[in-house]
Amino acid sequence: MKKLLFALLYHAGITRLSSWYFRKRVIFLCYHGVTDRPHPSPADSKGLHVNSQRFARHLDYLQSRYHLISLKGFIEAGREGKALPNYSLVLTFDDGFRNFLTVAAPLLAKRNIPATVFLITDRAGEKTNGRLESGWSTEDDQRYLSWDEARLLQSQGFEFGSHTCSHTGLLTISPIESRRELKHSHDELIKNLSIENPTLSYPKGQYSDLLAKDARTVGYACAVTTDRGVNERDHDLFTLGRTLVGDFDDNASFAVRVSGLRWMLFKTFSFFMPSRRYQAPTKPPVTEPYTGEIYEISN
Repeated sequence: MKKLLFALLYHAGITRLSSWYFRKRVIFLCYHGVTDRPHPSPADSKGLHVNSQRFARHLDYLQSRYHLISLKGFIEAGREGKALPNYSLVLTFDDGFRNFLTVAAPLLAKRNIPATVFLITDRAGEKTNGRLESGWSTEDDQRYLSWDEARLLQSQGFEFGSHTCSHTGLLTISPIESRRELKHSHDELIKNLSIENPTLSYPKGQYSDLLAKDARTVGYACAVTTDRGVNERDHDLFTLGRTLVGDFDDNASFAVRVSGLRWMLFKTFSFFMPSRRYQAPTKPPVTEPYTGEIYEISN
């Protein structure tokens, strides 16, 4: 039913209208993996790994309608007060799956498209089989980039940020532990990739005012969420919204997501829909109280 609605909106030209309406805001997309697997894996029930042919169509669509900029470029433009082109868009990838190296990166490099990968830094330090720049294998959908592989991709112009050390939801652990996750991951990126001001992606989309404050204090340049929506040019750098992209969306559904129309529809009908909000555990294992608002998590 949803896909039928999205197809109607797409073919009626409503997505183009929505894209024009949000043209002065910046769209952030969140991918996870890109795979050469011809059919979805039963283990990937959420469709996190997008088929490479579908991903290539996504990139072609984006290049025909948007200005694809780097996350660093977005931050610098805001800091220096520079205007960004209308229809600006930033590509990001969570988790740091190895298939970014073997599948996604070649497709991005061929089109000269920038992207940022958020690494789970403890997993980047895991032992690898030592192969670099080889073709895709099924294990690449489960394994993670090593530091050597990240450095190789960095030399090709790709950016890296933190997805914390362990990918634990930061609102399910104590503030002391969450700060350790933020600090240690931040320092590992500086140590292994010589990044001056790392960026952050909150694991599982969980964030709060306190976490945003902690990320700023640790020294991150910005932090991204998985909230639906688009970002104003002066949006708070530590609550940047992103649109999730998976393997289950057809071309029309993808166009609706990217245009901001899906977010607008969600806001319009949210009064008639059950609210999906993250709730902290009733007895969280903390040594100091949580503070700050708990924000909605979107898939």
